[in-house]
Amino acid sequence: MPAPEPHRLVVVGASNLARMALALLDAQRAAAARPVEMHATSGRGRSYGMASRLLGRGLDSILDSGMWQHLAGAAPRATTALLMDVGNDLLYGAPVPRILEWAATTLQRLVAGSARRVVIGLPIDAIRTLSVARYLVVRSVLFPACRLGLTQAIDGAMALHEGLAALAPKHGATFHALPAAWFGLDPVHVRRACWDDAARTWLEAPPAGNGQRVDSTIERLRLLLLAPAERRWFGHRRCHAQPARHWRDGSSLSLW
Repeated sequence: MPAPEPHRLVVVGASNLARMALALLDAQRAAAARPVEMHATSGRGRSYGMASRLLGRGLDSILDSGMWQHLAGAAPRATTALLMDVGNDLLYGAPVPRILEWAATTLQRLVAGSARRVVIGLPIDAIRTLSVARYLVVRSVLFPACRLGLTQAIDGAMALHEGLAALAPKHGATFHALPAAWFGLDPVHVRRACWDDAARTWLEAPPAGNGQRVDSTIERLRLLLLAPAERRWFGHRRCHAQPARHWRDGSSLSLW
């Protein structure tokens, strides 16, 4: 019997996506009951509309990712698309209307090739619990150049969250809010214990069973060493062939 054609999963985001990629891949494998060809435009600190840099590593914006050109030339395939991690740009100083424009442009591109779209909101309930001291610690570690105050950050996050909720149905997408229970002391990253629950909720996958999974401690360590198609190290551009990872069942992961 010929192997089934893989389902395509296209996900755009930043650090949560970088951390949860394998959980999302497993959830989509379960939802589609077949191998998955996953394309992820991610990266810690990634911006939707601006080039970003973190500890000497630079990434183009999500909108400038090479993934779009690749998908435009790829054969049509049953596709699920997911948009997440939109909040970084607030702390880079971008105004909410501009960020929503970037999100809308991204969704327009995702609509062109996908039958199902999903939009993930901001962790509003978790952000609301922040004290000034805790916010300053998070801001200084993740966004050291940011000078946005806590009140401004919360107001901006609420406006962006509401804007995404209004934008999603205009593009035929399902919108998901993020429950506070998925977050701990870190108010922006889903807790490791909740990755599977979050991924299966967003992708409408059945509960985890006894099937073969790709998400494991060893695979997560390997994921840290995988290189995206294009990035810069201290100004020097480096390119790498994709997919970055293949599995025996025919699933693959391309990083952009």
